[in-house]
Amino acid sequence: MEADDPSSLPDKELTEVAEDAISQHLDDVPVKREVELVVTLPAKADGVVSGEGLAEAIRRHFSVRASELTLEVRRRKHRVKLGLMLLALTATISLLVAVGIRDIPQSDKLLTGLVQFFLAGTLTIMNWVVIWDTYEAYILDYQVLLRKLKIYEKVARIGIRVEWV
Repeated sequence: MEADDPSSLPDKELTEVAEDAISQHLDDVPVKREVELVVTLPAKADGVVSGEGLAEAIRRHFSVRASELTLEVRRRKHRVKLGLMLLALTATISLLVAVGIRDIPQSDKLLTGLVQFFLAGTLTIMNWVVIWDTYEAYILDYQVLLRKLKIYEKVARIGIRVEWV
């Protein structure tokens, strides 16, 4: 923020480095524990309107980012639901094909074996892709994103004190 600019414009947000530094410090603290963020600046920090202005800008930045993450969490939740539906559909199709493979006429043993091998391999790959995609979306991505959202929401509401040294 600039000293001669009375309004905070959306393009004057925290840098990604500052955002990551703040969120990483709070990542070590349990989300439910009350904390206060202390920002230490050099005595001659240029462009800072006031301590309260900086604190409000930090809160506003994390509030906006939390809103963006909320939308991303919703998208991921829908992706998990879709993955689970695809998993159920794949399992159903696998069962139907497995029953159908048994009933393939045995006129040509080599051709029958190749068709069965191809169908079984294709279904195995489809099952693993659906299972891994669902697992990755929920366990790996969703949980990390949810933790980040909780931290951002916390920064948006905690007390922030600015000190000059």
